[in-house]
Amino acid sequence: MGKLSHCTLREKIVEEIRTKILDQELNSGMRIIEQDLAEEFGVSRGPIREALRQLEQEGMIEYKRNAGCSVRKVTLEDIKEIYMLSSNYEIMAVQSYDGNFSDEDIKRMDTILELMKNLKDANYKTVVSLDCLLHRVIIERAGLSRLEKAWTDMNYGNILSCYAGNQDIKQIEKRQYPIHKKLVDACRTRDTQIICDAISDHYSLTVNRILKEGN
Repeated sequence: MGKLSHCTLREKIVEEIRTKILDQELNSGMRIIEQDLAEEFGVSRGPIREALRQLEQEGMIEYKRNAGCSVRKVTLEDIKEIYMLSSNYEIMAVQSYDGNFSDEDIKRMDTILELMKNLKDANYKTVVSLDCLLHRVIIERAGLSRLEKAWTDMNYGNILSCYAGNQDIKQIEKRQYPIHKKLVDACRTRDTQIICDAISDHYSLTVNRILKEGN
């Protein structure tokens, strides 16, 4: 890739490293060398260090004394925690606006659903991006910046969970539309309890499936 522009340097580096992790150029447990990334991106080590610090906060990488920085290994317990928190954040969001989605919100979710329905030969980045976009509609409707940030931090943990629990992209691809259609159909009702129950079921079913596959 070419040299990165100064104005969005850290953000671009963060996104590039996320992509490397999703594409499994950087595998779970693999050590990350700041100097190697600095040379590849054509930047100093400063913005690389800042980007890695952000990814550490998001839970995608970790630092260990005398071992340096590496891609975080996601355990089944991590996945349970990530999904539990994400579920609770989305339920809090829905309760804050009493399930009152606008027609534009539903339209956005339907557009994403259609893309999920027509997934073919997708990669992890595409699958996860669509998943994040749909759930973000639920969060953004609340207009609560701290809640959105907390959810976003968990959501990048969700990126790792996506393929930590199941490496078969085809199976993930097939599941995306039906499980999210149930969620969007619940949102159409504008009934807070129905929506919150659907969110809880959505995450619980995923956790139970991943735990079953992990045994």
